[in-house]
Parts: sequence; structure tokens; C-alpha cells
Amino acid sequence: MVRMNACEYNQQPSIQLSPFFHQVGGHSSMFQYDKDTVCKVLESSELDFYQSMPDSLKNFTPEFRGTITAQYCEDESGNIKLVAQPQKTCTDDDHLLNDDHIPATTDQQSTDNNSKKSVQLRCSEDGRIDYSNSLGTDVGNYEQGKIIMSKINPWSLQLCKKQAEKLHRQLIGDENVTVSQKYILLENITARFHYPCILDLKMGKRQYADIDSDKKRQSKIQKCESSTSSTLGVRLCGMQVYQVDSGRYIFTDKYRGRMLTIDGFRSTLVEFFDNGRTKRLDVLPEIIERLSSLYETINFLSEYRFYSGSLLIVYDGLPQSNLVDVRMIDFAHSIYASTPNETSASNKHVGPDKGYLFGLERLIDVFKEILNKEKKPLATKNIDN
Repeated sequence: MVRMNACEYNQQPSIQLSPFFHQVGGHSSMFQYDKDTVCKVLESSELDFYQSMPDSLKNFTPEFRGTITAQYCEDESGNIKLVAQPQKTCTDDDHLLNDDHIPATTDQQSTDNNSKKSVQLRCSEDGRIDYSNSLGTDVGNYEQGKIIMSKINPWSLQLCKKQAEKLHRQLIGDENVTVSQKYILLENITARFHYPCILDLKMGKRQYADIDSDKKRQSKIQKCESSTSSTLGVRLCGMQVYQVDSGRYIFTDKYRGRMLTIDGFRSTLVEFFDNGRTKRLDVLPEIIERLSSLYETINFLSEYRFYSGSLLIVYDGLPQSNLVDVRMIDFAHSIYASTPNETSASNKHVGPDKGYLFGLERLIDVFKEILNKEKKPLATKNIDN
């Protein structure tokens, strides 16, 4: 079997990337750079967007922290590593990502760190890549579209495995080749949360970009027309909800999200606030307020289109915490007036992104409905007591 020579970065200060356990959606794997920073496969269009993003959006997006190149390595035992050199950020030439900028570790991060020690991808003698312990079974037992309960999200583990398989294929036939992957560095928005409950939503009634091929355009149109994207301007792409009694998460993927009706979508949002013991309605008012602020921000952005963009809604599964966050992500297909290769974008797209705004309106309406409807039984129960 082909094995790679010692990593070039081993001779220099380096960082070993680890799987990011809280990725609930997306099609390419994300890795963890440090406690506060994640790595996402670099796409030039998304990099351009982050580097030219209007200031008004920065409170609603992960902080952009630069780029890195990670080298893929296999040792003599087949153990796989992604190793990167520390990089300067693109916003401050004198600032390095280092331990001084890593926040205090939460209980959940301590658990994550312990779990990471047992997460090891390995390439066997016959060329198959899998996890070196029971995690391989967890990924193997994962069924698309099914609700499952686990301590670690099988979606994120599956994507990491696929990324390793893709990079490994580049080694075949040449043991001296250097296999690497470029990533953008982004703020890990789950870092502040003890037990991050995450809702990943695909926003807007239109998902295809102006430059998409006809085949890709038709595929995206079909996904929208057969899901709540066409009726609500939003559909579920992934979800994890912490369960207090078991200490595990309930996970839902994008395939189930595509099958949801309007009523099913609403019911799933109710499930998002259910920790197995009670419904966390206490976090809803701030989520609604933040979504309303995002609506006002996008409404003032003329000539921007956030095609195929997603929205992350996060709250802390720790019962005594009311911490929440709302962030826009995924800008590879976003369009703005000065988008490279989209010279006519400003002529085609006038005014704000009405499809995205429509989705935000419907989402706010559903959340308000849940808050009002779910509170009534509680109020009646309190009166009876």
C-alpha cells in the first residue's frame, strides 16, 4: 500500500486539524483549527465575499480569520492526519491565531477534546478508510433521513471520512506526491456554548446562482419546488438538540428536511426546543429579536443575493443558560454588485434579496406561533396549580 513520507510541516511549528463535531449540514467537511476557529474548504467566490463583506453583515456572520493550507499525511500504521502551519489573519498582519485568543474551555469542549483523542481515521492495508474504533460502526449505521440519538454527530464524521477518502485517492500511484487542501478560517460560533443546539436552515425561494450550469440549476429548482423552500422560503438542512436526561443529542439531516411539509417543518421547530424534559421557550424571544434585526439589515442591502445560503440558529442546551446566536453562513453562491465574473449582477438584481427576506418573515411567524401556542398550556397548568 502507498504510504506518504513524513509530513513537511512536521519540521516546523504546526497544528493538527481535528474533526468538527458540531457540523449539522453542508456537503463538505469542516475541521477544527483551535477551540475558537474552524476550517472550511476554500472556494474562491466565498473567500471574495468574506473579504469584501459590508460592515452591517459582520454581526450576523462568523468572523473571517484568514486561510491555511493543510497537508494530508498517512503514517506507517495508516493513521491519517491533516497538518497545517499557523497562519496570519487577513485583517491584521501583526496578529497570529494563537492560544492567547482561545476562550476558556467549556464543559462541552472538555468532553469534545476527550472525544477527539478517540477519533482517528485510518487507512487499512486494502486502501479502505474508516475510523479506528466504534465510531466507524456509528457512521456505518447512519441512515439518511432518519432521526437518531448519539453523543457525536454522525453527519460530521461521515463528511470527514469522505474528505479523507478524496485526499487519499490523490496519493495512489505516487508515494512522493504532496497532497494538500486549502481552507478558510472562520469563527467557531459554537465555542461559547456548553451543549450547542443547532438549527441549520437553507434560506430563500431560489437556490441557484446566475453562473450555475443548466443541470445544476434544474437540480436546485427541483429541490426547492418539492420542499418548504417554495412555500416558506426556508427548509431544514440539519439539526441537533441536546437531551438533558441522556446527555446525548438528537440529530436530523437535510434529507429529512427535504421531505417535510409545512406542518412537519413547524413540528420540527417545536422539537428543536425540546430537551426531553421541557421546552426551552425561554430562548425564543431573543431568537425572534435577532432574526428581526437581520431582516432589517438585509432589507437595506441593495444588489445582494444570498443564493444557497444558510442560517444557523444556536442556543445552549445547558438548562440554566439563555445564550443564543443567529448567523448567516455559506456564501459561495452569493452575488453582490462587484462580484467577480458577475459583471451584470447589479443590472439583474435590483433592491434587497426578497427571497431571503420572505424566508425570514415566514420563520419569524412560525417562531411567534410556537411561542404563543406552546405557552398557553403552561399558563393553564400554572392557574390550575
